[in-house]
Amino acid sequence: MNSCYTLDFALFTRGFGLFTREFCTFTREFRTFTREFRTFTREFRTFTREFMLHS
Repeated sequence: MNSCYTLDFALFTRGFGLFTREFCTFTREFRTFTREFRTFTREFRTFTREFMLHS
């Protein structure tokens, strides 16, 4: 019974490590997306303002 528990814990640890790595990758990509989205929003506002001025 004890060895079964150890095996479960090893599998859990490996799974948790994989999850952590995936989550870090997701967080990094999400930050990049957020930065690009803010840039897009700023440029879109500028475009809208210019468009309103010229129309």
